[in-house]
Amino acid sequence: MQETIIQAKDLKKSYFTGKTEVPVINTLNLSLYKGDFTVIMGSSGSGKSTLLYLLSGLENPSGGEIWLEDKPVHTMDEKLITLLRREYIGFVFQDFNLVPNLTFLENILIPAYLVKNDRKALKEKAIALMKKVEILELADRLPSEVSGGQQQRCSMARAVINNPRVVMADEPTGNLNSNSSNAVLNILTDLNEEGQTIVMVTHDIKSACRANRIIFLKDGQIEDDLRFERKESIDDKEDKLLKWLAEKDW
Repeated sequence: MQETIIQAKDLKKSYFTGKTEVPVINTLNLSLYKGDFTVIMGSSGSGKSTLLYLLSGLENPSGGEIWLEDKPVHTMDEKLITLLRREYIGFVFQDFNLVPNLTFLENILIPAYLVKNDRKALKEKAIALMKKVEILELADRLPSEVSGGQQQRCSMARAVINNPRVVMADEPTGNLNSNSSNAVLNILTDLNEEGQTIVMVTHDIKSACRANRIIFLKDGQIEDDLRFERKESIDDKEDKLLKWLAEKDW
């Protein structure tokens, strides 16, 4: 039996437009498992990114519970959630979210310095990560001086420097060309094969096929759940996923 790493119970999230309440996540129940590469899909407005932000502690739920291992995220104040995110969650944004006036190396080191004090060891680790994602030669460059694909590799190195329990990615290839997208997806796949738990929101079929589990969201609730065998080829996954999504009028 797989070990549960994140659990949502009767999760709700609403926003208000004036006095009108607009529900986005509606009494949702979900278990995410250690070592899985889980993708969240659904039509525009289904609540995909909102769910990811809730599970990561970047947004607060309107109701229900979120557990990260044995930690009740839904009861934590902002200070405790911030501390939890630093150590337990690595987040990769669609628009990179790098600090523009810091170098690649400095951007990667920011979250590490907030958690640990051994600067020499952390710098060595950051250099090793940059080498792994093939941006070591860009260590002293600013984000504005490099391509979007290189910026996203930097953000991925930043996301994993604290050895998070979970890496969450919100449309990480949304602003990239096909070559850069493949490079980013290869990094995520390699991380998962090394044991890293990954949760990714995407609307892209080929990106989704890197996962071993697909969750389909509709109107703020989980409509269905699809699992792949890890030995299945990308082409076989793509055929199966397209048929599955067609059944949902996606």
